[in-house]
Amino acid sequence: MLRSLIAAAFTVSAVLASPLQIQKRDDPNSGLTWIYKDSSLPKVMLYNTGDGTILSGSRNGRLDNINYGGGVDGLTPEGLIYNVSEVLDIAQFAVVNIPGTGSANADSDRFLNISKDATQRLCADNSDIVGAVMIHGTNSLAETVFGVDLTFNCSKPFIATGSMRPNSALSPDGPFNFYDAVRAAIHPESRDRGAMIAFTDHLVSAFYATKTNGNTVNTFLAIEQGYIAQFIAGQPYFFYGASLPKARNYFDPLSITYPLPKVDVLYGHQGFDAQLLYDAANNGATGIVIMGVGPGGISTAARNAALDLRSRGVITVTSLRPFFGAVVPGPQFAELISSGFLHGEQSRIQLQLAMASGYDFDGIRRLFEGDIRATVYNSATAFYNGTTY
Repeated sequence: MLRSLIAAAFTVSAVLASPLQIQKRDDPNSGLTWIYKDSSLPKVMLYNTGDGTILSGSRNGRLDNINYGGGVDGLTPEGLIYNVSEVLDIAQFAVVNIPGTGSANADSDRFLNISKDATQRLCADNSDIVGAVMIHGTNSLAETVFGVDLTFNCSKPFIATGSMRPNSALSPDGPFNFYDAVRAAIHPESRDRGAMIAFTDHLVSAFYATKTNGNTVNTFLAIEQGYIAQFIAGQPYFFYGASLPKARNYFDPLSITYPLPKVDVLYGHQGFDAQLLYDAANNGATGIVIMGVGPGGISTAARNAALDLRSRGVITVTSLRPFFGAVVPGPQFAELISSGFLHGEQSRIQLQLAMASGYDFDGIRRLFEGDIRATVYNSATAFYNGTTY
């Protein structure tokens, strides 16, 4: 019996000590280097934004989830793949590094760079890449993946993930989040749903998700719209058939040039200084989003300033300050655009893309208001200066 136990122990040790048969293959046509154990497995693009807790470690011990970064257990994207080696049993990877210096420093060129690359690599007729995963700092992950969602329009999955705890933590959340993201990227039921976020054993729509907590792992939620799927033993169980969010618009990333128009977001509050609108316009903003109190409420002074700036060509969108709800337009067309269910940061991105794509004011208003008008007023028709939808 003892001899059998010793033999079994040696067998387990030998398995654990066996090196992974990881290989790399350069593709001169695409400029990509594929990391794999089995070249017959599905191909997945891994977009690394150069920041984020998922690649970070800490010098301050395993309980530190605040002052980490640049310490022990920091990873490269390749190191993340090797560290979560189970992903190599289900896929092969090519890493594209997107220049960045921190999630809080990101601007709209980040999502546009990613979307342009993903569109060219995944949406081509002869592409054999099945999906994409993006690792990103959580502070602005929702903004980047929302921008990708509006500009990446083939049916293949695009999954964003990250972590709230560094790799050095007592219980890091990054490894499982990363595995779940890869599993979702190769899963056939992930297609035709738009971009998604894989976090804490769930998939949530990038169109509706927002970061709801600055510290805890259960942070990316779409509470009113719900989860798309739950991961069980590493497999996604989809609650619904494939569909896209109702008001999701698409902008062709390959026809958009840099830089995107400047759009500023202002936070509405009691005693709001309407001069801030003029300051934004004087600083080069051609669009302004005001996160109004309640369902987009703004002061009389702010409204008058926005109307004055509209005569100068500056477009103002009223969004909402609360996490949930919608800014519903009135039955008559107005010079201020209502954001519907889009929050301030989402409204900013859609307004940038609409202006960069050549939409005029009426076209931009249709993008924001068309679906919700059709629902609330039982018709997409309203009147303003003789114009109808």
